[in-house]
Amino acid sequence: MPAITASDLRQRLGQDCLSLALPAAEVAARLYHLGPLRVMTQASHAFLDQVGRFPRSDDVAQVGLVLGEDGLDLRLNLRAWHWLCLTRGQAAGDFELRVFDRHAAPLLRLASLPGSNLQAWAELYAQGSLEQPHFTPREALVKQDVQVAGLVDDWAAMGDVHDHFALLKRHGLTRYQGNQGVAPQFARRIGSAGTAALLGQLADSGLELMVFIYSPGSTQIYTGKLDSATRQGDSLVFDMPGDGDAAPTRFGIRDTVEAEAWRVYKPNAVGGVNSLEIFDAEQRLIVQLFGRRPAGQPEQPAWRELLDRLEAGQ
Repeated sequence: MPAITASDLRQRLGQDCLSLALPAAEVAARLYHLGPLRVMTQASHAFLDQVGRFPRSDDVAQVGLVLGEDGLDLRLNLRAWHWLCLTRGQAAGDFELRVFDRHAAPLLRLASLPGSNLQAWAELYAQGSLEQPHFTPREALVKQDVQVAGLVDDWAAMGDVHDHFALLKRHGLTRYQGNQGVAPQFARRIGSAGTAALLGQLADSGLELMVFIYSPGSTQIYTGKLDSATRQGDSLVFDMPGDGDAAPTRFGIRDTVEAEAWRVYKPNAVGGVNSLEIFDAEQRLIVQLFGRRPAGQPEQPAWRELLDRLEAGQ
């Protein structure tokens, strides 16, 4: 079934769809009251779909930190939330909240479940309006090679992987440009077997992973093994049941020759951390993967060995 776009929903305003002209932080603060939800972050070639509850925490509205007791794990960038729209289905209690950025790209989708608080959903829907959203076209990407003096030395001096964000900001670089600038010492392209094939190899390894799916307004995280893979058209979809550490999760990634996979190494105090990063044709990060590791502990040797094999094309 084709994905529902912002244009589709705009044409349905006043029928089964309303705009929600409330501040993003206020909406985020109310998500706890909606009860269990289906939560999906969608990137250009991937998605992560989980079932869980938003926590009762000021952190959700203030800094976008979502750590649910059932394993739901997100980082919300509320500044990127531009148009919020609510839809109501024909079935009783069938509601959805969809969030788009200013370019009409989908950021986040929340759907009601049989166990949701339908009164809270109905109250939210009652605050909707017929206000038309306005979008601006995304500027075309201008690709360029980046060489920045001192970048490699600054990268080598990192003592914590989270220093990476400040480093990129200091040099005025995107994540993709940062990888370019420290290649090949700290970042290298990995093969061209296709993104779905690459993820299939990761699943076959049996390793526990941390999978981050990125949209401009939401980063959603799954921690665990990739199981129950099925081919659905040009996509590989994994279905993982919930457990004590993770919410029930569906993760899908579409094969495309446009995507690029990079192996990226960031130094830290316990031997450094390797990630596998997948970018779309616009050089936007859509998926990032790590071998699972407790905070402050060295990463698994098996994860590095797996990346070695992938890099060697084995």
